Amino acid sequence: MKLLIIDDEQSMRKIYAALVKNWGYEVLFAADGLSAWKILGVIDEPIIVLLDWVIPGMDGIELCQTIKGGEKALQTYIIMVTGKKNDADDVVRGFEAGADDFLTKPIAAGELNCRLAVGRRTLTYQYELEQRNHSLHETTKVMENVMRELSAANSQLKELSRIDEMTGIANRRRLEEYLSQTWHCALRKEELLTLVMVDVDFFKLYNDTYGHQAGDECLKKIAKLLAAGIHRPSDLVARYGGEEFAIVLPNTNSDGGQTVAGRILKKIDSLALPHKNSPIHSYVTISLGIATMIPKPQLFYKTLVEHADSALYQAKQEGRAQWSLCVD
Repeated sequence: MKLLIIDDEQSMRKIYAALVKNWGYEVLFAADGLSAWKILGVIDEPIIVLLDWVIPGMDGIELCQTIKGGEKALQTYIIMVTGKKNDADDVVRGFEAGADDFLTKPIAAGELNCRLAVGRRTLTYQYELEQRNHSLHETTKVMENVMRELSAANSQLKELSRIDEMTGIANRRRLEEYLSQTWHCALRKEELLTLVMVDVDFFKLYNDTYGHQAGDECLKKIAKLLAAGIHRPSDLVARYGGEEFAIVLPNTNSDGGQTVAGRILKKIDSLALPHKNSPIHSYVTISLGIATMIPKPQLFYKTLVEHADSALYQAKQEGRAQWSLCVD
Protein backbone atom coordinates (compact mmCIF):
# COMPACT_ATOMS: atom_id res chain seq x y z
CA MET A 1 0.00 0.00 0.00
CA LYS A 2 1.16 3.53 -0.75
CA LEU A 3 2.13 5.86 2.09
CA LEU A 4 2.45 9.60 1.44
CA ILE A 5 4.56 11.44 4.05
CA ILE A 6 4.01 15.21 4.05
CA ASP A 7 6.54 17.18 6.11
CA ASP A 8 8.60 20.24 5.22
CA GLU A 9 11.60 19.09 7.29
CA GLN A 10 13.93 16.79 5.37
CA SER A 11 15.27 15.34 8.61
CA MET A 12 11.77 14.27 9.66
CA ARG A 13 11.12 12.70 6.25
CA LYS A 14 14.31 10.68 6.66
CA ILE A 15 13.26 9.58 10.15
CA TYR A 16 9.87 8.44 8.87
CA ALA A 17 11.48 6.63 5.95
CA ALA A 18 13.84 4.79 8.30
CA LEU A 19 10.93 3.74 10.53
CA VAL A 20 8.62 2.41 7.79
CA LYS A 21 11.14 0.99 5.31
CA ASN A 22 10.64 -2.61 6.47
CA TRP A 23 6.86 -2.48 6.93
CA GLY A 24 5.87 -3.10 3.31
CA TYR A 25 4.76 0.40 2.25
CA GLU A 26 5.52 2.16 -1.03
CA VAL A 27 6.64 5.50 0.39
CA LEU A 28 6.13 8.86 -1.34
CA PHE A 29 7.22 12.23 0.01
CA ALA A 30 6.01 15.83 -0.24
CA ALA A 31 7.47 18.92 1.42
CA ASP A 32 4.37 21.13 1.15
CA GLY A 33 0.61 20.97 0.71
CA LEU A 34 0.50 21.89 -2.99
CA SER A 35 3.04 19.21 -3.94
CA ALA A 36 1.11 16.67 -1.91
CA TRP A 37 -2.16 17.60 -3.64
CA LYS A 38 -0.55 17.11 -7.05
CA ILE A 39 0.72 13.67 -6.04
CA LEU A 40 -2.69 12.63 -4.77
CA GLY A 41 -4.24 13.85 -8.00
CA VAL A 42 -2.51 11.15 -10.06
CA ILE A 43 -3.00 8.27 -7.61
CA ASP A 44 -6.11 6.17 -8.08
CA GLU A 45 -5.76 3.61 -5.33
CA PRO A 46 -5.99 3.50 -1.52
CA ILE A 47 -3.31 5.55 0.19
CA ILE A 48 -2.37 6.45 3.77
CA VAL A 49 -1.34 10.08 4.33
CA LEU A 50 0.93 11.01 7.22
CA LEU A 51 0.23 14.74 7.36
CA ASP A 52 2.18 17.24 9.46
CA TRP A 53 0.01 19.92 11.06
CA VAL A 54 2.26 22.79 9.91
CA ILE A 55 3.39 22.72 6.27
CA PRO A 56 3.96 25.52 3.72
CA GLY A 57 1.76 26.29 0.74
CA MET A 58 -1.41 24.74 2.12
CA ASP A 59 -1.48 23.96 5.85
CA GLY A 60 -2.38 20.55 7.23
CA ILE A 61 -5.97 21.43 8.16
CA GLU A 62 -6.70 22.99 4.75
CA LEU A 63 -5.19 20.04 2.87
CA CYS A 64 -7.12 17.57 5.03
CA GLN A 65 -10.39 19.40 4.30
CA THR A 66 -9.59 19.47 0.58
CA ILE A 67 -8.84 15.74 0.43
CA LYS A 68 -11.84 14.68 2.49
CA GLY A 69 -14.11 16.96 0.49
CA GLY A 70 -13.07 15.39 -2.81
CA GLU A 71 -13.96 12.24 -4.68
CA LYS A 72 -11.03 10.27 -3.25
CA ALA A 73 -12.03 10.77 0.38
CA LEU A 74 -12.93 7.12 0.97
CA GLN A 75 -9.67 5.79 -0.39
CA THR A 76 -7.48 8.16 1.65
CA TYR A 77 -6.70 7.56 5.33
CA ILE A 78 -5.23 10.68 6.97
CA ILE A 79 -3.12 10.58 10.13
CA MET A 80 -2.36 14.11 11.30
CA VAL A 81 0.90 14.71 13.17
CA THR A 82 1.18 17.47 15.74
CA GLY A 83 3.88 18.60 18.14
CA LYS A 84 1.32 19.70 20.73
CA LYS A 85 0.46 17.25 23.48
CA ASN A 86 -3.02 16.93 24.94
CA ASP A 87 -4.38 19.90 22.95
CA ALA A 88 -8.08 19.08 22.78
CA ASP A 89 -8.88 22.06 20.56
CA ASP A 90 -6.42 20.91 17.90
CA VAL A 91 -7.78 17.36 18.06
CA VAL A 92 -11.33 18.64 17.55
CA ARG A 93 -10.24 20.87 14.63
CA GLY A 94 -8.40 17.96 13.01
CA PHE A 95 -11.31 15.55 13.23
CA GLU A 96 -13.73 18.22 12.01
CA ALA A 97 -11.44 18.67 9.00
CA GLY A 98 -11.75 14.95 8.26
CA ALA A 99 -8.64 13.44 9.89
CA ASP A 100 -8.93 9.72 10.63
CA ASP A 101 -6.31 9.57 13.37
CA PHE A 102 -3.71 11.58 15.29
CA LEU A 103 -0.07 11.18 16.28
CA THR A 104 1.93 13.38 18.64
CA LYS A 105 5.66 14.03 18.27
CA PRO A 106 8.03 12.49 19.22
CA ILE A 107 6.65 9.41 17.51
CA ALA A 108 7.45 5.94 18.86
CA ALA A 109 8.04 3.28 16.20
CA GLY A 110 5.62 0.81 17.78
CA GLU A 111 2.78 3.31 17.96
CA LEU A 112 3.37 4.48 14.37
CA ASN A 113 3.32 0.88 13.13
CA CYS A 114 0.04 0.15 14.93
CA ARG A 115 -1.69 3.28 13.62
CA LEU A 116 -0.51 2.66 10.05
CA ALA A 117 -1.74 -0.94 10.34
CA VAL A 118 -5.17 0.31 11.42
CA GLY A 119 -5.21 2.66 8.42
CA ARG A 120 -4.19 -0.11 6.06
CA ARG A 121 -6.90 -2.43 7.37
CA THR A 122 -9.49 0.33 7.20
CA LEU A 123 -8.69 1.18 3.57
CA THR A 124 -8.60 -2.49 2.62
CA TYR A 125 -12.00 -3.13 4.10
CA GLN A 126 -13.45 0.02 2.54
CA TYR A 127 -12.29 -1.18 -0.85
CA GLU A 128 -13.84 -4.59 -0.25
CA LEU A 129 -17.10 -2.95 0.77
CA GLU A 130 -17.23 -0.98 -2.45
CA GLN A 131 -16.72 -4.19 -4.43
CA ARG A 132 -19.45 -6.04 -2.53
CA ASN A 133 -21.98 -3.26 -2.30
CA HIS A 134 -24.47 -5.24 -4.41
CA SER A 135 -25.33 -7.39 -1.40
CA LEU A 136 -26.59 -5.74 1.78
CA HIS A 137 -26.06 -8.96 3.69
CA GLU A 138 -22.44 -9.26 2.54
CA THR A 139 -21.82 -5.58 3.28
CA THR A 140 -23.10 -6.05 6.84
CA LYS A 141 -20.81 -9.03 7.40
CA VAL A 142 -17.77 -7.09 6.20
CA MET A 143 -18.67 -4.12 8.38
CA GLU A 144 -18.89 -6.39 11.41
CA ASN A 145 -15.46 -7.75 10.62
CA VAL A 146 -14.13 -4.22 10.22
CA MET A 147 -15.48 -3.17 13.59
CA ARG A 148 -14.05 -6.25 15.30
CA GLU A 149 -10.64 -5.71 13.71
CA LEU A 150 -10.62 -2.00 14.51
CA SER A 151 -11.78 -2.63 18.06
CA ALA A 152 -9.05 -5.22 18.60
CA ALA A 153 -6.41 -2.95 17.04
CA ASN A 154 -7.52 0.05 19.10
CA SER A 155 -7.52 -2.04 22.27
CA GLN A 156 -4.03 -3.26 21.47
CA LEU A 157 -2.87 0.27 20.70
CA LYS A 158 -4.42 1.63 23.88
CA GLU A 159 -2.68 -1.03 25.92
CA LEU A 160 0.62 -0.46 24.11
CA SER A 161 0.51 3.27 24.78
CA ARG A 162 0.25 2.62 28.53
CA ILE A 163 3.02 0.03 28.93
CA ASP A 164 6.72 0.76 29.38
CA GLU A 165 8.36 -0.98 26.45
CA MET A 166 11.49 -2.09 28.31
CA THR A 167 10.16 -3.25 31.70
CA GLY A 168 6.65 -4.33 30.72
CA ILE A 169 4.99 -2.47 33.60
CA ALA A 170 2.81 0.65 33.36
CA ASN A 171 4.48 3.74 31.93
CA ARG A 172 4.28 7.34 33.08
CA ARG A 173 1.23 8.08 30.92
CA ARG A 174 -0.69 5.26 32.58
CA LEU A 175 0.60 6.35 36.00
CA GLU A 176 -0.67 9.90 35.61
CA GLU A 177 -4.03 8.68 34.30
CA TYR A 178 -4.42 6.32 37.24
CA LEU A 179 -3.25 8.89 39.80
CA SER A 180 -5.84 11.33 38.50
CA GLN A 181 -8.58 8.69 38.68
CA THR A 182 -7.68 7.48 42.17
CA TRP A 183 -7.22 11.05 43.42
CA HIS A 184 -10.75 12.04 42.40
CA CYS A 185 -12.16 8.78 43.78
CA ALA A 186 -10.41 9.33 47.11
CA LEU A 187 -11.57 12.96 47.13
CA ARG A 188 -15.17 11.87 46.63
CA LYS A 189 -14.99 9.15 49.29
CA GLU A 190 -12.70 11.13 51.64
CA GLU A 191 -10.24 8.22 51.66
CA LEU A 192 -6.48 8.11 52.10
CA LEU A 193 -4.23 7.76 49.06
CA THR A 194 -0.59 6.69 49.34
CA LEU A 195 2.16 7.06 46.75
CA VAL A 196 5.59 5.44 47.00
CA MET A 197 8.39 6.80 44.81
CA VAL A 198 11.33 4.43 44.24
CA ASP A 199 14.78 5.32 42.95
CA VAL A 200 17.69 2.97 42.19
CA ASP A 201 20.71 4.18 44.15
CA PHE A 202 23.79 5.19 42.14
CA PHE A 203 22.31 3.83 38.91
CA LYS A 204 24.52 5.99 36.67
CA LEU A 205 27.53 4.46 38.41
CA TYR A 206 25.99 1.01 37.80
CA ASN A 207 25.70 1.77 34.07
CA ASP A 208 29.26 3.09 33.99
CA THR A 209 30.49 -0.08 35.70
CA TYR A 210 28.51 -2.79 33.93
CA GLY A 211 27.23 -1.13 30.74
CA HIS A 212 23.80 0.04 29.61
CA GLN A 213 22.61 -3.42 28.58
CA ALA A 214 23.24 -4.68 32.11
CA GLY A 215 21.55 -1.52 33.39
CA ASP A 216 18.43 -2.33 31.36
CA GLU A 217 18.39 -5.87 32.77
CA CYS A 218 18.76 -4.45 36.27
CA LEU A 219 15.71 -2.19 35.77
CA LYS A 220 13.69 -5.12 34.39
CA LYS A 221 14.44 -7.22 37.47
CA ILE A 222 13.58 -4.37 39.83
CA ALA A 223 10.34 -3.67 37.95
CA LYS A 224 9.39 -7.36 38.26
CA LEU A 225 10.25 -7.29 41.95
CA LEU A 226 8.16 -4.15 42.56
CA ALA A 227 5.19 -5.65 40.72
CA ALA A 228 5.47 -8.73 42.93
CA GLY A 229 5.51 -6.51 46.01
CA ILE A 230 1.87 -5.44 45.67
CA HIS A 231 -1.08 -7.75 46.12
CA ARG A 232 -4.30 -5.82 45.45
CA PRO A 233 -5.78 -5.36 41.96
CA SER A 234 -6.25 -1.66 42.73
CA ASP A 235 -2.52 -1.09 43.36
CA LEU A 236 -0.35 0.05 40.46
CA VAL A 237 3.40 -0.12 39.81
CA ALA A 238 4.75 2.12 37.05
CA ARG A 239 8.02 3.30 35.63
CA TYR A 240 8.17 7.02 36.32
CA GLY A 241 11.24 7.65 34.18
CA GLY A 242 14.86 6.52 33.97
CA GLU A 243 15.66 4.53 37.11
CA GLU A 244 12.66 5.87 39.03
CA PHE A 245 9.44 3.97 39.71
CA ALA A 246 6.14 4.74 41.45
CA ILE A 247 3.64 2.65 43.40
CA VAL A 248 0.03 3.88 43.79
CA LEU A 249 -1.80 2.48 46.83
CA PRO A 250 -5.48 3.56 46.93
CA ASN A 251 -7.32 3.58 50.28
CA THR A 252 -4.03 2.99 52.11
CA ASN A 253 -2.69 4.77 55.19
CA SER A 254 0.94 5.55 55.93
CA ASP A 255 1.37 2.28 57.84
CA GLY A 256 0.32 0.39 54.75
CA GLY A 257 2.77 2.37 52.64
CA GLN A 258 5.56 1.60 55.11
CA THR A 259 4.67 -2.08 55.05
CA VAL A 260 4.93 -2.16 51.26
CA ALA A 261 8.21 -0.21 51.34
CA GLY A 262 9.69 -2.52 53.97
CA ARG A 263 8.65 -5.60 52.02
CA ILE A 264 10.25 -4.24 48.85
CA LEU A 265 13.51 -3.38 50.64
CA LYS A 266 13.74 -6.97 51.90
CA LYS A 267 13.12 -8.29 48.39
CA ILE A 268 15.85 -6.03 47.00
CA ASP A 269 18.25 -7.34 49.63
CA SER A 270 17.32 -10.92 48.71
CA LEU A 271 17.81 -10.15 45.02
CA ALA A 272 21.41 -9.11 45.76
CA LEU A 273 22.28 -7.71 42.34
CA PRO A 274 26.05 -7.03 42.41
CA HIS A 275 27.10 -3.36 42.41
CA LYS A 276 30.79 -3.48 43.24
CA ASN A 277 31.35 0.28 42.92
CA SER A 278 28.38 1.37 45.03
CA PRO A 279 29.56 3.67 47.84
CA ILE A 280 27.14 2.06 50.34
CA HIS A 281 26.77 -1.65 49.46
CA SER A 282 28.24 -4.36 47.31
CA TYR A 283 24.82 -4.90 45.72
CA VAL A 284 22.08 -2.75 44.17
CA THR A 285 19.97 -0.78 46.65
CA ILE A 286 16.95 1.48 46.35
CA SER A 287 15.60 4.50 48.18
CA LEU A 288 11.89 5.09 48.71
CA GLY A 289 9.75 8.09 49.50
CA ILE A 290 6.25 7.58 50.93
CA ALA A 291 3.50 10.20 50.90
CA THR A 292 -0.03 9.79 52.26
CA MET A 293 -2.87 12.27 51.86
CA ILE A 294 -6.61 12.66 51.97
CA PRO A 295 -7.22 14.67 48.77
CA LYS A 296 -8.65 18.17 49.13
CA PRO A 297 -10.69 20.03 46.48
CA GLN A 298 -8.16 22.86 46.20
CA LEU A 299 -5.27 20.46 45.50
CA PHE A 300 -4.27 18.23 42.60
CA TYR A 301 -2.66 14.78 42.53
CA LYS A 302 0.70 16.36 41.64
CA THR A 303 0.81 17.61 45.23
CA LEU A 304 1.01 13.97 46.33
CA VAL A 305 3.81 13.37 43.81
CA GLU A 306 5.72 16.39 45.17
CA HIS A 307 5.39 15.10 48.73
CA ALA A 308 6.59 11.63 47.73
CA ASP A 309 9.52 13.18 45.86
CA SER A 310 10.44 15.19 48.97
CA ALA A 311 10.36 12.05 51.07
CA LEU A 312 12.53 10.26 48.50
CA TYR A 313 15.03 13.12 48.62
CA GLN A 314 15.08 12.83 52.41
CA ALA A 315 15.79 9.10 52.19
CA LYS A 316 18.74 9.81 49.93
CA GLN A 317 20.04 12.56 52.20
CA GLU A 318 19.93 10.18 55.17
CA GLY A 319 22.11 7.58 53.48
CA ARG A 320 19.94 5.80 50.86
CA ALA A 321 18.90 2.11 50.92
CA GLN A 322 15.93 3.07 53.11
CA TRP A 323 12.51 4.71 53.05
CA SER A 324 11.38 8.08 54.33
CA LEU A 325 7.84 9.21 55.09
CA CYS A 326 5.86 12.38 54.43
CA VAL A 327 2.34 12.46 55.89
CA ASP A 328 -0.15 15.28 55.27
